[in-house]
Amino acid sequence: MYNVILWKDNDNEDIHVFKNNPTFDDLYKLIGCELIQILEGYNKELGTFEMHMDEESKLNNLNYPNKRATQAWYNWQDKTKRSCIPGDYIAGTVAIVKKQKFKPKEING
Repeated sequence: MYNVILWKDNDNEDIHVFKNNPTFDDLYKLIGCELIQILEGYNKELGTFEMHMDEESKLNNLNYPNKRATQAWYNWQDKTKRSCIPGDYIAGTVAIVKKQKFKPKEING
């Protein structure tokens, strides 16, 4: 099972569950785009993760940042000693794919 966590640019979060690893077609529909860009992010809750986003978001008049995704991207850059163009940001909805981790049940007896 896989969770697709959507971080929206209005600070809302949605979670979609997939039985199998979601395809790019699945992600296109969730993000609402035709071309996906993948960047790295980091936060304490998720660790290091890939963020899937609309490659053309800034060209499609999404001229305001997704604050949560941008901060995760900046955190990853700090952690890995990388940098971006000053003032750059992530716009639009971001999808994070995480495989669910299940704890096995203990069997007594």
